[in-house]
Amino acid sequence: MKNKIRFGLYGCNMYRTRDLMEAAAVAAGDVVRIAACYDIDQSKARFAAEKYGGRAFESEAEFLACPDVDVVLISLPPFLHADAFAKAAQAGKDVYLEKPVCVSQEGRAKILAAHKKHPVRCYVGLSYRYVTPYRKVAEILRRPEAGRILGVHHHWLTPERKTPIDPSQYGWRQRLEQSGGELLQHCCHVFDWLWWLGGAMDSVTATAYTPPGVPLPHEERELNAAFLYKKGGMAVFALSQNSHQYVQRGTVHAEGLGIQYQWGKDTFVRVYKDRARAAEETYEWSLGPELGDGGEIDRNSAQMKDFIDAWLAGGPMPVGIEDGIRAYDYTCAIRESYRSGHRVNLAGAGCDGFKFD
Repeated sequence: MKNKIRFGLYGCNMYRTRDLMEAAAVAAGDVVRIAACYDIDQSKARFAAEKYGGRAFESEAEFLACPDVDVVLISLPPFLHADAFAKAAQAGKDVYLEKPVCVSQEGRAKILAAHKKHPVRCYVGLSYRYVTPYRKVAEILRRPEAGRILGVHHHWLTPERKTPIDPSQYGWRQRLEQSGGELLQHCCHVFDWLWWLGGAMDSVTATAYTPPGVPLPHEERELNAAFLYKKGGMAVFALSQNSHQYVQRGTVHAEGLGIQYQWGKDTFVRVYKDRARAAEETYEWSLGPELGDGGEIDRNSAQMKDFIDAWLAGGPMPVGIEDGIRAYDYTCAIRESYRSGHRVNLAGAGCDGFKFD
């Protein structure tokens, strides 16, 4: 078992890089070291090296060949993920890859081919398994008395963009082919969490609506996707990007209990058993900046600890390439369903060779 992990930062200008490095210091600061930094903007690499330590590289090839790097942490715009992963894998480096793992079928194929040829260990940054209220929901559902999941209903509400963006000023976040849109770039977390709760999905049926004249008309403004679990039960995901609020909330209906949850300004999990109008159990969090508040530091440090512990032990990654590919496949299936007007079969999602019927 190893006792140190040496990171190479592949991309130094994303807020997620900062969050993960702060979380790594909290989760396992005594075993983590930043050995190398690389960014196409060399000033960003130098800044990261000054802030976190390590050497700033001007050459991508020299960075990937650095013998002091155990794990390459890839935190780049999503359309660059597949190519960066393939290069890191070819260099024989283990990888921490931010989500989404890819934004196209070409990127999907590149990742799977690279992983097959160079089977490095790769952790994918799908983090909703570590969000405090969502972890509590999963913990409750794993109680013997919970029984089988019958239905999950998750609603993601975000406010409408008020100021139109001139298309000539679009950055990667506004370009569907570079970010994957809200449905892939961010909602992939939920699809992974729904899989984690109830297992593999059998199929999905989706509908979507985007009103005319809105900013970023390629985005799904209102969307509903109904998944059927292979072992029975349903998971319904709703996205509302015109909601005038920012919150995620939902319910879970199991044979032995019901759960109501919310993640936002008011964050809670409530468990209903024998009293339909009053919760028997209530859990609440402030989402403050300290450990135990249920906020971002709790999520990020739990995620990094899970990854670092698994890597040091030489074990399998808790969230791996197949999970990242599956979340991408589920997103593509949702879009295929609402565009075609048909249910889409999900058998084999996340695997090499998966195709829609």
